[in-house]
Amino acid sequence: MMKNFITIFIALIVFFQSALFAQNQKMLLIGECDKISTLNMLNYLDRRANISLSVDNNITLSSNNISSYPIILVCNNDYLKLNNDDASLLQNHLRQGGLLILDNITSNYTFSIFLDKILPQSKKKSLSLDELFIDNPFNINLDQTSLELEGIFINKKLSILAIKNTSLINYWQEEDEEFFKVGSSIIFYNLTR
Repeated sequence: MMKNFITIFIALIVFFQSALFAQNQKMLLIGECDKISTLNMLNYLDRRANISLSVDNNITLSSNNISSYPIILVCNNDYLKLNNDDASLLQNHLRQGGLLILDNITSNYTFSIFLDKILPQSKKKSLSLDELFIDNPFNINLDQTSLELEGIFINKKLSILAIKNTSLINYWQEEDEEFFKVGSSIIFYNLTR
């Protein structure tokens, strides 16, 4: 009986610590990202997993503030506008466990140039949703939901996720629940690994 009590007590501590950790986390939107639809996806995440994140958009990155954003979402190929200082900040951030999501990559050539700038000699890997989310915590209908994804892993943790030729933001604007699940899974995966 005491062993069961201790197990439950430890599980509660871990749950509340995870919830408190996530409460202080922020997601940064760079570029022409629709903040309202992103908030709708984050509200879905909060309702389903009790993970609440706030959102900032289009702030100037600095070494003083970048660590406040474990997840950075760049929309509409605006990653091309990042200067060398931004790229250096992002490189350090990714090496420390941050996640950079690039929404709607439309050019393999410019994407490759960007990757060479931010993480030289990194190897990108084509990913499927079922490969990325083996556990599928939000029950994405993998037979009907497909995305072309590429990822870069640092120390076995996803650091860059590129969504190619599709915009998650557009699906979130349409309030498509399957893509709310995809967005929630990406964030859940990042915060729990």
